[in-house]
Amino acid sequence: FRSPPGMDGGPVDLVLVRHGESEGNLAQFRSKHGIEEDWHGDFAERHSSQYRLTDHGRKQAKTAGAYIKENIMSRFDRFYTSEYVRAMETASLLELEGADWNMEFNLRERDAGILDGISKKERRKEFATELARRERDLFYWQPPGGESIAGMCIRVDRFLKKLEESCNGLKVVVVCHGNIIEGFRLLLEKLSQSSWIRLRDSSDSYDKIHNCQVFWYSRREPSTGRLRSSIKYCKSICPWDLSKSPNTWDTIVYPRMSNEDLLAHVQSIPQIVNNEPDKDVGPVEEDSYQC
Repeated sequence: FRSPPGMDGGPVDLVLVRHGESEGNLAQFRSKHGIEEDWHGDFAERHSSQYRLTDHGRKQAKTAGAYIKENIMSRFDRFYTSEYVRAMETASLLELEGADWNMEFNLRERDAGILDGISKKERRKEFATELARRERDLFYWQPPGGESIAGMCIRVDRFLKKLEESCNGLKVVVVCHGNIIEGFRLLLEKLSQSSWIRLRDSSDSYDKIHNCQVFWYSRREPSTGRLRSSIKYCKSICPWDLSKSPNTWDTIVYPRMSNEDLLAHVQSIPQIVNNEPDKDVGPVEEDSYQC
């Protein structure tokens, strides 16, 4: 998400909001604790794009809206929301002044494929092999019929390019989903795959993307107000419980690696297969394009 040559690019402020607690969030939480009754009847027949907010989720959304208006900004120039019902409901309950929401197809939640619309217990029972494959590489694993995190990032990047072209100098608010915000973080903060996995596996509440979590990205230097040519600052806020988030500005530092850094990372992974003359008959590369 970089500026075109010779000009400032993209929004000055980009505020991301995850949707409030949804029916799916609550049903999966209950399933994790052995309660499966939600996954029978009408709810089991509903596509995940149609999940509504719970009462708690609606309260979270209203609290987030009040926080944004009081502590971030009272007016935005552009408004975008995922087409999924839980995101649209959250967007409406933020009650932002002058809101004129654009429905954005590329902001939909990551496609879980065959794992969509079934409980955690059912996933473990029916798709244990797929879940084991997921643990090999969370970033590139793609559930059958669904999306990998890497694949999802392609459409997040497409949306960021749209903002860069059409929202230069504007204040933009986006309501979307947890995985999509992970995609924004990967692209805007240039997170490495290993850094992303550490965040995903962390038990620290500061590293989580809670329901109605707000990520405020800015080109404006917090202490001086000076504008940068690209987004350089980020603040993470959980409006309904500030103890769950850092609530302070971080300067985004894009990672760079020396030859030695690259080699140290490579050598942290044991090599399993190597050349053995008595086994290697013929040119290996001719038959091994994928590897």
